[in-house]
Amino acid sequence: MLLQAIAGHDPGDSTSLNTPVPDYLKDLEKPLQGLRIGRVTEHFGKGLDPEVAEHVEQTFAAYEAAGATIHEVELPHASYGVPTYYLIAPSEASSNLARYDGAHYGHRWDGTPSDDQGITTFDTPLVEMYCRSRAEGFGPEVKRRIMLGTYALSAGYYDAYYAKALRVRRLIRNDFTQAFEKVDLIGGPVSATPAFKLGEKTDDPVAMYLVDLYTVGANLAGISGISFPCGFTKSNLPVGFQLQGPALSEPLLLQASHQYQQTTDWHLQRTTAISS
Repeated sequence: MLLQAIAGHDPGDSTSLNTPVPDYLKDLEKPLQGLRIGRVTEHFGKGLDPEVAEHVEQTFAAYEAAGATIHEVELPHASYGVPTYYLIAPSEASSNLARYDGAHYGHRWDGTPSDDQGITTFDTPLVEMYCRSRAEGFGPEVKRRIMLGTYALSAGYYDAYYAKALRVRRLIRNDFTQAFEKVDLIGGPVSATPAFKLGEKTDDPVAMYLVDLYTVGANLAGISGISFPCGFTKSNLPVGFQLQGPALSEPLLLQASHQYQQTTDWHLQRTTAISS
């Protein structure tokens, strides 16, 4: 219902797609008979937690019981998703966030003395205002991505990093295009491990980035995706399952995920784990 309310063309956004908005509630109760779901071979290799794999396979079985068919598909370039994404996304962030300088957009330093945060000299008061505004206005992760993106886009590194990442993105997109010629949706784990505890990986950004291994492909390929809980581990940590579909396949994704939650008792597993 929320998606129904916010979806649609925004004439003030040049990247907004101008297409009719479907009725997302219309087919939620429609049976899944004949739905073809792909199981990505590369997602079930080394590094996947056994409990996560077990719950994901149970979810595939639940879809089969509901009338869907499961087919093996391959995404040969899936392993390049994380490094490709974390070159392209920071590069775009670096470019887009350049306007937040305290003069045109965003937070502005109020002129009060503060910790230099590594900044010791300024050429002019204007440069000082820019530097301090951005130092105060951006958090550590945003600064990290700006620095990564600025490096990747700099002279001498553009072709070696950013341009190459764009070519790999095309290969990843081609993988999905070929897979969707065989299946309607692609299913699999959201991450290789169960949910980690709050703050557990905060000081290790590389570990945090690697968690996105199975999900960044949707961003790179420009396709649709949805994730939902599919069970709990013996330690009572939630496991996620995701479905990915071609661009503008939100109605089918919502139908498939809704039908799963209506016909399974995944939510009872946590209650059982707690009581036992």
